[in-house]
Amino acid sequence: MITIGLTGNFPKSISIPLAGNMSIKHSLLSLLSAEPATASMLQSHFAETLDGLWPLNIGQVAQTLKRLERDNFIEEHGTAVGPTGRHATTYRITTQGRAELADWWTRGVAKHALERDELVLKVALAAQRSDVDAIEILDAQRFATLKQLRLLNQQAAELPSTRSATRLALEREIFDLEALLRWLDRAEALNPHTSASTSNQPKEETMHNSDETTHPV
Repeated sequence: MITIGLTGNFPKSISIPLAGNMSIKHSLLSLLSAEPATASMLQSHFAETLDGLWPLNIGQVAQTLKRLERDNFIEEHGTAVGPTGRHATTYRITTQGRAELADWWTRGVAKHALERDELVLKVALAAQRSDVDAIEILDAQRFATLKQLRLLNQQAAELPSTRSATRLALEREIFDLEALLRWLDRAEALNPHTSASTSNQPKEETMHNSDETTHPV
């Protein structure tokens, strides 16, 4: 989680998960589709557009620009003088870059499954042990999730109902937590998992049926 200090009508701090697989490439293409810019200008515009939620360091911007130029999505467009008086390269989006951006706008974003989900791991391990109460684990997680959900709902109530990056990210987290609560209820409703749960009865029935030969009349 990261904590963002906000001003004006926003709450003093909002905790939003960092978007680990956020597409920096397409974000920069989107900014360049409006007007040519330097790396530092893009860094600043990105922060302003997203309310400072996920700040980029200048190294990330520079490396991404190199890859975009390599793929012919952007090209150099002269130089500009920065606040320090130094000249910096200005970039503009190419026709190929606009096509890539247009495809990104209409392409669905896939949610990648976590390689290891700690909560699933914890509950599954607890289900195999007689000295650990899986229901207590689910209850503890439910309590923590409800506490976090109440906090985020309080923070959301202080935000204007607009499609700002802060509001969108906050509500996305709220809906994810609500989905987690539904999963906790479902996990509690499932039967306890033991070695006896994997019965051979269905397999035996299948084998018995397969031994019955149907002869043509």
